[in-house]
Amino acid sequence: MRGIALSDRGQASVAWTLPIISTMEMPVKFSRFSIVASAAALLAAPGLALACCPSGGNGVQMAQAGLGEAQPAAVNLSADPAWSVYAFERDGVAYYQVNDLAGQVVLIIANIDSTFWTLPAGKAPVRTSLPSRQLPLPQNARRRTVFHGPDFSLVVHGEGRDAIWAVESANSSK
Repeated sequence: MRGIALSDRGQASVAWTLPIISTMEMPVKFSRFSIVASAAALLAAPGLALACCPSGGNGVQMAQAGLGEAQPAAVNLSADPAWSVYAFERDGVAYYQVNDLAGQVVLIIANIDSTFWTLPAGKAPVRTSLPSRQLPLPQNARRRTVFHGPDFSLVVHGEGRDAIWAVESANSSK
């Protein structure tokens, strides 16, 4: 309901009165701005969530934009606090970007079904062992899982420039 109220000083103001059923039957007044702002926020929230982070059907929150950025507007999926891992999806291709703590892109892995490849990203090339092109992994190097998803894990063997990144499929026995 819309009504016009006069104040003690004779000034008119427009207010929305929504009937609320209660034992006291006291009307509650809301300003037009608060109603419009609340409605806009409620209508925008589902669209923002879908634009940011659809799951891509695999339970991993996938962003639609920001690939290659130092701090993309995406969820950090890293299992290791020394790294940041962001997942993106576009046109059926999943991309997994690894950044160091300074925000520098270290590597980007692309994936369709069980096929993986690397993108030429980052300041320095990194050695990456893929299921289709496996590199020999160092025997005594420290192994850390950086990302663990439903279909594969991304692990790093060793430290610094000597590190070897590896994509390990969920079916592998590693």
